[in-house]
Amino acid sequence: MATLRLFTLFALTVLCSTGFAQTKPCEPCDQSKCPLTLDKECLAGLTLDRCGCCQVCAQRESELCNHPDIPSSKQYEACGENLQCKIRTDSRGAPREARCECNDQVEMCGSDGKTYRNYCHLMESSKLAKAEQKPIIKVFKRKPCDSAPEITLPPVSVSNKTETNVFLTCEAAGVPLPVVEWVYTSQTGKQIVYPTDDDRISTLVRGGPNAHVLTSWLQIQSLKRHDQGTYTCVASNALGKVEKSCTVSVESGHEL
Repeated sequence: MATLRLFTLFALTVLCSTGFAQTKPCEPCDQSKCPLTLDKECLAGLTLDRCGCCQVCAQRESELCNHPDIPSSKQYEACGENLQCKIRTDSRGAPREARCECNDQVEMCGSDGKTYRNYCHLMESSKLAKAEQKPIIKVFKRKPCDSAPEITLPPVSVSNKTETNVFLTCEAAGVPLPVVEWVYTSQTGKQIVYPTDDDRISTLVRGGPNAHVLTSWLQIQSLKRHDQGTYTCVASNALGKVEKSCTVSVESGHEL
């Protein structure tokens, strides 16, 4: 019983001290007592602490931040350069919180040939490059960098009975968006490039699921024995071509 009381007292002490630390009033500013914080150590730049006295590292993108409408957020610092502290609206049922969001959300191509999700991402990478004594990264253009196609989800081999339906899926990424075709190679070496006017074997292409990605499907209706072979997903744009293959096997079954 005594142990339980001691534990309860300790827990209350911790909670009280934590709450006190969060609401402790600011003391007179004495910058001589401030720890030295260098700008190169802070990816989002420097800001003054909540008391407006010492320079500290600002909060980075997606980090919790000090918002005037959320008293419990006073323990966090302000957002850094090109960022603003916004209350999240997608956290239903959870305690209110605010996080830093970049003011410029446009995807950008950097001078290093890489695509960055927004301006803040590019500036953080530039600061890291500078710290490593590499060339700083500048905005080359306010759109993604051109890139050769890449198959992010290759088709998977399947085996099925005759007269059943078969679906093959292929996802390809690239800038500009690649063109996707399917090439069928029979066991005798005969090739057919889809889409064609065959109403039994069709293809469908749509954007997504992510930016700069296309998803293509090939559907074989009423599978026949002569459909057996290799199916290759071919993605191409002005910067190149890439392909991935799978096989379709036909099991014994009743064929009309």
